[in-house]
Amino acid sequence: MIIKRSRYNTILSLSLLMPSLSLTALPATAQTVTPRPTIAPPVKVSLKFAVPKRGAPRSTAGGASRGSCLRGTTQPISNRLTAVMPPTRLGLTFAERPSFFVYVPQSPAQTAGFLLLSDDDTEVVYETTFALPAKAGIIRFDLPENAPALEVGKQYHWFVTTLCDATSGLSGSPTVEGWVERSTPDVALTKALQKTLPGNRPALYAEAGIWQETLASLADLQHKYPQNSKFLNDWREALQSVGLTNVASEPLVDCCKVKP
Repeated sequence: MIIKRSRYNTILSLSLLMPSLSLTALPATAQTVTPRPTIAPPVKVSLKFAVPKRGAPRSTAGGASRGSCLRGTTQPISNRLTAVMPPTRLGLTFAERPSFFVYVPQSPAQTAGFLLLSDDDTEVVYETTFALPAKAGIIRFDLPENAPALEVGKQYHWFVTTLCDATSGLSGSPTVEGWVERSTPDVALTKALQKTLPGNRPALYAEAGIWQETLASLADLQHKYPQNSKFLNDWREALQSVGLTNVASEPLVDCCKVKP
């Protein structure tokens, strides 16, 4: 009887231990299960341009079109030849040879002239002519390599004129104007631009108040990724943020090959 009771106690002890052994094995099994990562949806941030708090340049017509070439057209005056500029009419740039943007409506003009003057309008820094596209839209004129590099800290006065015909000349042709000044980025912005992907750089330029690079980088992204609506929306938001709502939805059109 003693032997039987001993066997019974042994069996009972093992049976009581089994649940404990099973439970201690469960955590090891659970550790092998990898949870699925949660991916947060992208956050849409509006691209608004921070206009630098600087005084407007001296004498300027404010970027509005002049001339008689477009008189009698059905285009509203707000959508006529327009310098794509902030309300200060001054665009900052880091580039030696920046890009300039102008909205050109449908018109008889097939050629346009670009003129870059010194800050006091006494020196012609660069001038040329180029062919206009057949359809209305925003054109981009890149200062070519044979043009002098802009000096840091110096303002330049620029003009774009659409030449209606050979007889009207500059006096009878619509003209818009603006100012550009080259500056240098600070250390913090330089490091941020180096670490940031190209698609996010326009926001850095806009926050820093660098107009020419904001538009040029957005134009480059639209050209490289035409199916990505984000860059088109960023472009429109940048223009709307400085009061250019009337031309914000106008297309970017291929231009402007300088005539030799």
